[in-house]
Amino acid sequence: MDKETIKKELVDISNKILQKYEEMDVVETISVMNMASKTVFLGSLKVFNYEVIPNVIRDLEKDLKGYGQLVVRDQKVTPCCSPSYTHISFNITIQN
Repeated sequence: MDKETIKKELVDISNKILQKYEEMDVVETISVMNMASKTVFLGSLKVFNYEVIPNVIRDLEKDLKGYGQLVVRDQKVTPCCSPSYTHISFNITIQN
């Protein structure tokens, strides 16, 4: 599967998960890091409803695990002038 196809699928999966939990964030793109021996896809989501964070992480892990080595992280963000949210990021490493 080519990188652009994977990138599009990752955007679609991320947005479906956000819609499932009625989150207002939209993932527009996934970053791609090309290296000699591997390719890494980086994505991030903003989740405002703290109650659904475990479900979002579980769904990401379930839906993205087939692509390669997956790491999912989350961090609470409290901006000064907007609502607090949790930044959930993932990276998928695929060996070339």
